Amino acid sequence: MSNTLLSDANQRLEKALRHVVMAEDVVERLRYPKSSLSVSIPVRMDNGALQVFQGYRVRYDDSRGPTKGGVRFHPNVTLDEVQSLAFWMTFKCAVMNLPLGGQKEGLPSIPRNYRSLNWSG
Repeated sequence: MSNTLLSDANQRLEKALRHVVMAEDVVERLRYPKSSLSVSIPVRMDNGALQVFQGYRVRYDDSRGPTKGGVRFHPNVTLDEVQSLAFWMTFKCAVMNLPLGGQKEGLPSIPRNYRSLNWSG
């Protein structure tokens, strides 16, 4: 496996599986997110230039119920990061025995010096 945050999360899953009994089809399902969405967000800047920001939404697992999670705002957010955070949210909900699955969104944080933005592009 490549050296990514999600591969690191999967390696931790493998270590945890040494201590629990889980059906192999469940384990296989937990290795991959259910869906990943990549979006482009066009923003018209104060100077009239158009700048496009990349955002992500990952639904990792919904076998326990609807997915929950938050939004990660960071200027350099990546799909890999959002996938791994959704992975961990899946397990947080399961540990707390919530009838929810895990998901996460990632959007670039807009620098404070961008005063008025036209989000319609």
